[in-house]
Amino acid sequence: MNKYILCCVSSEKLNENFLKAVQDFLTQSGAFIERSEVLSEQGLKAIDIHLSFPHDVEKIKFELMEISNQFQVDLALIPHDGKRLNTKLIVFDMDSTLIQHEVIDEMAFVYGIGEKVKLITERAMNGELNFDDALRERVALLKGLKKRDMEKIVENLKVTPGVERLIKEVKKKGYKTAIVSGGFKYFAEYFKHKLQMDYAFANELEFNGDELSGKVLGSIINAQEKARILEEIAKKENMTLDQVVAVGDGANDLLMLAKAGFGIAFHAKDKVKKEAKHRLNFGPMTTLLYFLGIPGNHLDETL
Repeated sequence: MNKYILCCVSSEKLNENFLKAVQDFLTQSGAFIERSEVLSEQGLKAIDIHLSFPHDVEKIKFELMEISNQFQVDLALIPHDGKRLNTKLIVFDMDSTLIQHEVIDEMAFVYGIGEKVKLITERAMNGELNFDDALRERVALLKGLKKRDMEKIVENLKVTPGVERLIKEVKKKGYKTAIVSGGFKYFAEYFKHKLQMDYAFANELEFNGDELSGKVLGSIINAQEKARILEEIAKKENMTLDQVVAVGDGANDLLMLAKAGFGIAFHAKDKVKKEAKHRLNFGPMTTLLYFLGIPGNHLDETL
């Protein structure tokens, strides 16, 4: 029998209809429900359901996602092999994951070409365009943007709800945290400092004096490079990939999510939701704390 934990997290109290739907489905799928454990301190908002399955569970994940979508409850089906509690590193994508914005779109709106760049960004994040080419095209359009404009932009960027609490909690447990972004180093370094994170990797923009030249310096951090950097950080910290969590939303995050022991698509694009092993579709970033088996009252302070 294969053992798993089904972690269920809701911003509201988990209602009886949801719990019955999950129990009925699991029973019909041949699962043996061993026990349930409440993770939230105030109200039934997060529970672990400990299960045994006589067969592989991959084919039932889509049915579980249907229940998740119906009740807007985040679910994660996690192998009960001890690795969950052995996490040591969390790697975040930046744009639309760690923060609520696509920075290059914000830069474009300030420069008066917002809609043109936004369309390219959306297609790139959905995997419809070559990431490298799409980035170079957008950066070329930003030629002449001044550094002082970037300073104003960064001051108005907001972190995703729950991020600050999440990082605070995992730092208490000795986790390392990193930004690995296909965005820009100027902004990644700002949030690394603001959130007291350990690493930040992103693309570096070239300047001519006080203005953008319209070029990216060095190799572009694309999907392959993100996965490589994740592996490089883990090696530097003497960690196995099973000890790494990766969180992202775009098509260029998929290789990184697959490389990590626990890859999570966060409020992600449709392509990413379909291909990622785990999804966080509804709640704030603190939902991840429950997925990691960290009990507490994490949801109430972020909504």
